[in-house]
Amino acid sequence: MKATKIFETGGPEILKLAELPISQPGRVVCMVRILSAILLLLLLPHAALARASQQGPVVHVSSGVLRGYVQGNISVFKGIPFAAPPVGNLRWRAPQPVAAWKGVRDATKSANSCVQAATGIGPFIQPLAAAYGATYIPEQVTSSEDCLYLNVWAPQGAAQRPLPVMVWLHGGSNRNGSGSQSAYDGSSLAEHGVIVVTVNYRLGVLGFFSHPELTAESPHRSSGNYGLLDQLAALEWVQKNIAQFGGAPQTVTLFGESAGAIDAGMLVTSPLSAHLFQRVILESGPAFGLGAIHTLAEAEAAGAALGRAAPGSSKSALENLRKLPAGELMRIASAQSNGSYDASSIMDGWVLPRSPAVAFATGSIQKVDMMVGLNGRELSAFRVVAAAMPKPAGEQKKSGGALDGIEKLADAARPLYGMWTYAAIGKYIGQAFIHRDLAIDQAGNDMLLACPIGAMAVLTEAAGQKVYVYKFERAVPGKGEAELGAFHSIELPYVFNTFQDRIWRWLPFTDADYRLSREIESYWTNFAKTGNPNGADLPGWPAWKDGAEDYMDFTRNAEAAAEQHFSPAFCSLSAGRLRKGLTDGK
Repeated sequence: MKATKIFETGGPEILKLAELPISQPGRVVCMVRILSAILLLLLLPHAALARASQQGPVVHVSSGVLRGYVQGNISVFKGIPFAAPPVGNLRWRAPQPVAAWKGVRDATKSANSCVQAATGIGPFIQPLAAAYGATYIPEQVTSSEDCLYLNVWAPQGAAQRPLPVMVWLHGGSNRNGSGSQSAYDGSSLAEHGVIVVTVNYRLGVLGFFSHPELTAESPHRSSGNYGLLDQLAALEWVQKNIAQFGGAPQTVTLFGESAGAIDAGMLVTSPLSAHLFQRVILESGPAFGLGAIHTLAEAEAAGAALGRAAPGSSKSALENLRKLPAGELMRIASAQSNGSYDASSIMDGWVLPRSPAVAFATGSIQKVDMMVGLNGRELSAFRVVAAAMPKPAGEQKKSGGALDGIEKLADAARPLYGMWTYAAIGKYIGQAFIHRDLAIDQAGNDMLLACPIGAMAVLTEAAGQKVYVYKFERAVPGKGEAELGAFHSIELPYVFNTFQDRIWRWLPFTDADYRLSREIESYWTNFAKTGNPNGADLPGWPAWKDGAEDYMDFTRNAEAAAEQHFSPAFCSLSAGRLRKGLTDGK
């Protein structure tokens, strides 16, 4: 009689051992022990690999080894440093290289947000939720100067070829927000076969601040755009490391919303961004029109005034400012700017050699394809938020009133509207007598966003690049629909499919919204893959053509429909006239 086979596989020698006669029990026991020891040694490496796999995916980047985690079919790596902490003497310096680390770095938790108010974007979201009859409790933000980190979402498994990469710049007026906000979870986009990267960058007075001493110590004789330099450093990190995650460094799409879109537009005009990205998506943030920009002299004067207000014993104002705790620095900056620090980009001669308007008008831009658009009632959100803000006790009514507001609007619109500026404003004033808030919202939408977006489309196409333009007009049905419409930032849960995130779940979304989200995710990721948003089972989205002004309308009823004639009344989008209007006196 022979013993039962112990192994189903293992080669002929193992099978011979397993079939030894029972009459040789001592030999069998001895051979089984030897065989067990051999098998244990052979299996140890596999057991170690299994444990490593259970602990999370591991990636080697230029500064060390990272271990992330798995979320469905997506590998996630959070809190990856892309530059050294900009603290101490590195405050207000260009980002420096990351110090290498030993061992395996945990990459399962988000890092701190960059320094900002403890309520973050909460004061923006809270009144919008209230308009819908919902209660939104802002989360407290943990922020720090040590904040230059990014997050990566990558599909699992070996792809046939390296995957396109989408790098996200968050909004928040360059004063609030974070790439680690849960509403920017990249897993749903990554399911479409792209790698998603979200980025932190320095904000407020720590990210956008000029001073004569800073300019003097700079080898480029510039100062101010530290937040933009952080974004460039993150893009350089992507070039060096994204292949380790399965990404294609030569197929990068930079995309952002609000201030993140404005910043992305600024980078399109920066000589420092050459070859760092090939496509750009700008959501509700044209590079000029809505977005302000200062000269270096203007920014240095504001910085010098802040330096004089800062305490310290050093003769160097900059030294005193660098010694201040971040919270105290923010308090002084806020007081100097009447409560709202202007974190605008600066024509510093290095990052931004010229204004973005002049750069687009003269074709001095990176040769990247563009998707750009806006929401149907962008400014309704800011109106509702402003009305909800508490007024300081004893605050005096500011001089100028409505006339002052009209002059500011005229100044912003004049480079594009020219001699028709006041005709356009008169049209909206007439409509305001009947439609009130709706007409006011429309004036801001048309003059500060739609016309500049159309101008960017014309000038980008004239430079030889493909452009796709959209309007997002879906207004979520409910109590706040009439007051807000398609308000600023409402497209975000459709782009990231984060309807259930706490920032957005107070909105009564319907099945139509989920269907529209699937279409928008496909359009965005198709554009990232090929430079063309179109794909199977999607309504056709024509590229922008001068004269026809083709665009995609994501309608109030959550449909996608191609339309023409994008520009608002009195906004003439002739390339020749735009070049003249945007460069006159510049």
